Amino acid sequence: MTQRSLVNIEHLRKVLETATAPGTEWNARSLSLAATGGKSPHIVREILRGRSNNPTLETLVGLSRALGIDISRLVSGGEGVMPRVGGVAPYERLQVLGAVAAGVWREQTEWPEEDRYFIEVGPSPVVGGERFALRMEGNSMDKLIPPGSDLECLRTIFGEIEPVPGDIVIVQRDRHDMHELTCKRLDHDGKNYILRAESTRPEFQEPIVIGRPDADNFSDDGVQIIGIVLRAHQRLYSRR
Repeated sequence: MTQRSLVNIEHLRKVLETATAPGTEWNARSLSLAATGGKSPHIVREILRGRSNNPTLETLVGLSRALGIDISRLVSGGEGVMPRVGGVAPYERLQVLGAVAAGVWREQTEWPEEDRYFIEVGPSPVVGGERFALRMEGNSMDKLIPPGSDLECLRTIFGEIEPVPGDIVIVQRDRHDMHELTCKRLDHDGKNYILRAESTRPEFQEPIVIGRPDADNFSDDGVQIIGIVLRAHQRLYSRR
């Protein structure tokens, strides 16, 4: 039985063609050597010529590290992979899918396609980590994050990518069939995890106790920490 490919191979070829185009810092041989720790000079050429249609996970990890991009962008064929050109650091594009309320629990809904937009972000601090983006609404974090900012978030994976007290986090609460989101500072009182606002407004000062997350999904009583906020991007030019 033929093993299913880990990647959208046509997309991967386009990424490698861009990365090894004239005027960039890479050619097929140098990128192959960088991705394999000097073991093989031909991996990229084999992929570009259609002789390798199912690269191994080890190869994908090596390519993502060499190019400075998330491995998820190689695997899924995501939007906006921008390899380094002329020694300039790469950037990527994340699609802002919806909004999160800082002050209250807000029902989680994704915007229709025509209302979504992209933001440019730098390399992920975690190779292979999945990122997502949300628009901040509300004032309960306005000491740190102005309303209207775009939040670049790293998805949590218990045992691999875990939030710690002090992180700004995206939290999901499940109520029957409804999923609600909020954004707060994570704290710990020695027993329970707590969500705290950082606001200039007195109505947001009451902390939210979310219990003791279990070892499976970092959740308790229907509350789950789904993301760690890496950066807040402000859009000063909104027309698009």
